[in-house]
Amino acid sequence: MKATTFTSEFLSAAKQAPRIYFAPVIGAYKAIKAEIAKASGSKGAPSAKH
Repeated sequence: MKATTFTSEFLSAAKQAPRIYFAPVIGAYKAIKAEIAKASGSKGAPSAKH
């Protein structure tokens, strides 16, 4: 393996690590935000018509 290949792979992994680490937190935040929007009846969220 060349040193440049190792370096580029290392830098690529270093850039992706925070995204992978925080993905569950970001997903939970988006889901909670969507539920709050749905519960408050905002225009952007689809609502069930009875």
